[in-house]
Amino acid sequence: MPSSALTPSSRPPEIEEILTTLSRYNPETTTVLQEYVATQCATGSYDLMANLALLKLYQFNPELMRDETVLNVLAKSLTVFPQPDFTLALHLLPPSLLHQYSTASAPSSTIPLPPKADTDDQLSNSVHRLTYLNSLLELEAFPAFWRILSSDVDEEYADLVADVTGFEDAIRKGISKGLILSMRSFKIETALSWWNFTNREAVEQWVEKEMPEWVIEGDNIVRKDDGDATAAATSTLQPVPGKIKFEQFSRVIRRVYENELLHH
Repeated sequence: MPSSALTPSSRPPEIEEILTTLSRYNPETTTVLQEYVATQCATGSYDLMANLALLKLYQFNPELMRDETVLNVLAKSLTVFPQPDFTLALHLLPPSLLHQYSTASAPSSTIPLPPKADTDDQLSNSVHRLTYLNSLLELEAFPAFWRILSSDVDEEYADLVADVTGFEDAIRKGISKGLILSMRSFKIETALSWWNFTNREAVEQWVEKEMPEWVIEGDNIVRKDDGDATAAATSTLQPVPGKIKFEQFSRVIRRVYENELLHH
């Protein structure tokens, strides 16, 4: 699957050689791939296939697994939301690290901190926290995501993403991409909570820099290509009766994408 996300232009030659030869199955390459994860965290670069290759090596050589690197891979995967990379990485972890919970029935304004996983294992609890953050993004519970990330009750959430340079702006960009797919307009008041900004000026600067296809009209942020900005300012896309909803279609595409990458 040719994609700039799968083959970044900045991929070092030694990483390219590992991924395109039998070296990807050599346990000795874990050191190089681990250092590459640290580089991605420090520089803001991202290489999904290299990170998945490292997790696969951990599957076959669990004694080589480094907890910090596993968590950094998951944290980096969050930064490309709404792509399903976090789920892809999660599927390559040992089942013992995974725990189930549901936030689907909770309103985004009242979603609490999740219960700790029923284990004393620190790595498992950390994976649990990151999975919870991912679930909030998937549920579009953005205010809850930011509130929990900065929670004074459980500071480990912030610690888990501290190594990832530009984490917050990367999440804001992901939220912005989702808006492009699903909305025609939304309130500035909403943007403040979705992007975790404290004032209108920050919202205006973000829209100007990161969302050139949108414009601010009064108290609304409106797509430029809507034609009638006034009408767009008070409406959002509605499903067409008798048609497949976008959410249903996107889930099918997502599953195909996940399966293809996992078997790459």
